[in-house]
Amino acid sequence: TVQPSELLPSKETGFAMLTPTGRSDRLAARRDIIGSAFMLLILPQCCAFLSSNIAASLSLRNPAIPSLSSFSPAISRVSLGNTARANNARLPQTGTLSMKEEAGGRGLVYKMEDDHEVSYDWYPAAKPTVVYLPALNQTRHGSKSFALQVWAKRNGQGYFSADYFGCGRSGGQYSDGTISKWTEDTVHLIKNVVTGPVILVGAGVGGWIAMHVALKLPDQVKGIVGIAADPDFTTDIVLPELDEETKKKIKDTGMADIVWGLNSYTLSQKLIDDAEDMLLLRGGPKSVAIKCPVRLQQGLGDEEIPPNRALTICDVIESDDIVITYAKFGDHLLDDEEDFRRMTNDVKELCEKFYEYDLSSPSSG
Repeated sequence: TVQPSELLPSKETGFAMLTPTGRSDRLAARRDIIGSAFMLLILPQCCAFLSSNIAASLSLRNPAIPSLSSFSPAISRVSLGNTARANNARLPQTGTLSMKEEAGGRGLVYKMEDDHEVSYDWYPAAKPTVVYLPALNQTRHGSKSFALQVWAKRNGQGYFSADYFGCGRSGGQYSDGTISKWTEDTVHLIKNVVTGPVILVGAGVGGWIAMHVALKLPDQVKGIVGIAADPDFTTDIVLPELDEETKKKIKDTGMADIVWGLNSYTLSQKLIDDAEDMLLLRGGPKSVAIKCPVRLQQGLGDEEIPPNRALTICDVIESDDIVITYAKFGDHLLDDEEDFRRMTNDVKELCEKFYEYDLSSPSSG
């Protein structure tokens, strides 16, 4: 049996070809992305951390040896910034931003008003900041986030992503995680940590959350990129297909593992109940007051979400600036090299739209 993801477009002919090595090609593409992310994001931090500690050690042994900053101010700035991140990466912050948060970094922790901690990555740079919202049961460290981080680093664009409540390194129980909770936390982080204009990139359930965030922060959200976005998926798509035994298990125990498409997910009763109050696709044409530009990526081979879901999303959003891109053999994950290229191209376009608007404003100077 041939899976849709094994049909890959040929670079030589442009036609879809059946390749038995399709899976290995995809793995190779992922390794390339992860390798690039390591070189651009992790290796420089390791080098800076080592150099700062070597310099400190030499200075302690011989005070006559000049500090690293006397040789290179640029190296000194990088070294100090990364040393601060290394020393404070796990210290939760509330209220005003600390020096560590202003410098950004990986594995930062923010303490929310209800005392649970959210783990996040933040690299302040040019605005608007690209905010990545992961898919269901996923952390902020996936192939799409690595691809976005590499692109943001290369282009000097700000980047932010956080683990949802109950996911990854963030606090809380997954069984208590809901669309409204994840939306609330995202809004709080954008207002209090990121600040300024943002472009939201939402994968799967992240697309659902992105729409709610855009409704709550219309002045800050300058664009949305949805990757196989699936608003209302609980009520419209998953629940009608679940057998009675699984539904009973979710109701009796609070959650259950299900196989959906080619992937496994943990579905909780709280998520299902909360989703009823977060539905977005019921109101008809232009019923969702999102006015920013929207770009939707959807695979025709998606085994979890009907491809026409993107058309429904387009119909209910008020904005007239909506473009849907269908990948003929794309699955739900959309994590091939070409998928990453299309994603970053959409992000680049929306970032440029923001700058064009800002430069044309009389108040921009």
